[in-house]
Amino acid sequence: MFEAGVLAINIPVGVHVQGGGFNLDTIWTTVLAGAVVLALGFAVRRQLTSGVPGRLQLTWETVVGSVGDLVEDSLGPEYRHVVPLGVAIFMLVWVADWVEILPGLFHNTDFLPSPSADVNLCYALGVLVFVVTNAAGIKRKGLGRHLKDFFSPLHFIEQAVRPLTLALRLFGNIFAGGIMIALLLSFPILFFPASIIFTVVWKLFDMFIGLIQAFIFALLTVLYYQFSTQEAH
Repeated sequence: MFEAGVLAINIPVGVHVQGGGFNLDTIWTTVLAGAVVLALGFAVRRQLTSGVPGRLQLTWETVVGSVGDLVEDSLGPEYRHVVPLGVAIFMLVWVADWVEILPGLFHNTDFLPSPSADVNLCYALGVLVFVVTNAAGIKRKGLGRHLKDFFSPLHFIEQAVRPLTLALRLFGNIFAGGIMIALLLSFPILFFPASIIFTVVWKLFDMFIGLIQAFIFALLTVLYYQFSTQEAH
């Protein structure tokens, strides 16, 4: 638990089953983030038009176009099937990063951080990227050649630490943003106007950081896909 004045951030809060644990806050906020992404996707499909697009369609087209350009520049046109993976990861991480700035998630003395401020979710995303990219490498090069590249002295450590670096980069930035919001909200009542102003400013900055971290995570996913499908040199 991190405490700032009368405010507390619980890390994590959950239930324990046979020596293991489930962070309920992370579970339901991750489900919330996934539901928001799906709802936005279905809303875009329902409002899809070939004419002047609305803001929601324009946002999705910008995301899909940017990821598509990134995939084509890194992997080539034949890897367009990687675009949905990059878009899904970008949108999920983006929405998950922004959960902590939504109103209604501050409950008395408890501050509920975004699910990506829980290192367990970040580890899960890192492992997911590790599995998907290495499966792509096996499909492209064959099991034998891929394992030879994977366990080569110059690449093994780099490959092995990718899930860890992916997870800790996302976790560190988002968790730090949550701590700053908690600190600002814990100002004494004497400084109430200042705390509100600082909190709003920091929330705007935290939104920018969340967007950048989502882009970096999607970017590294595409790059790791490229590294796994190319021959090691």
